Amino acid sequence: MKFFSLVLLTTAAAAAFECSLKEYREAPGLKAESEPGGLRVTWQGERGQQLRAVFAIEKGAPRIVELAARGAAGRWAVLGRDLHPEFEITTGRRRISEQQLAPLRKLGAATAERMEREKWNVFWDAPLSIPGTPGVNPDLPRRAEEIRRAQAAYNSSGCEVKTDGARLEVSFPGLSLGIFSGRLAFTVYRGTNLLRQEAIAMTREPSVAYRYGAGLRGFGAAGSRVIWRDTARAWQKYEFGGALNRDPVPLRARN
Repeated sequence: MKFFSLVLLTTAAAAAFECSLKEYREAPGLKAESEPGGLRVTWQGERGQQLRAVFAIEKGAPRIVELAARGAAGRWAVLGRDLHPEFEITTGRRRISEQQLAPLRKLGAATAERMEREKWNVFWDAPLSIPGTPGVNPDLPRRAEEIRRAQAAYNSSGCEVKTDGARLEVSFPGLSLGIFSGRLAFTVYRGTNLLRQEAIAMTREPSVAYRYGAGLRGFGAAGSRVIWRDTARAWQKYEFGGALNRDPVPLRARN
């Protein structure tokens, strides 16, 4: 059994849905309340700021109807509307390395159980490389059908809200992501401007290697910019404009 968690940071009519509040306890700076066709979450952010997110379900897919913020004494400013969570995953097969196998064979310890355990410590097994390099891993060449790619699909009809100390989580069941299945979760933290989006899922297939991507689609580009700190600790900025780029653009940033 393999388990993973992916981390990250409208105008259409929303389908009616029910959100369980059994594990929710209202606390200062953390509030969730049902509204027609949706769920509204408000939390205290940094430096007296307030944040607000409104969630709904459209054709089984969770979405953020509105994401907004305001200063200590200001008006609400809408950061985005009709935002859709996206996840993509590529899966392959883990293999132990011949370098690991050599000492195990000498010790007579190259059992199936030991090999199953040790292959999770391989760093250079390159499970997406076809056909692979002879002599690096056993059971080569790799086959194209070992590699599968998928986008997240949703079949949600409701959600669950729970609080845990200074955090509040909104969870939507019915997530499918290739060979994985589970739930979509959004978490807010009192005292921060963070909205965390996760795909929390599992698979029963053995020896799974995976690479994933995550995002929130729907933010307007006009007049927007991205600011980040690069790996050399220098601040960088990009102003959106010009022709629309529909392909992913890699960005190297420091945590």
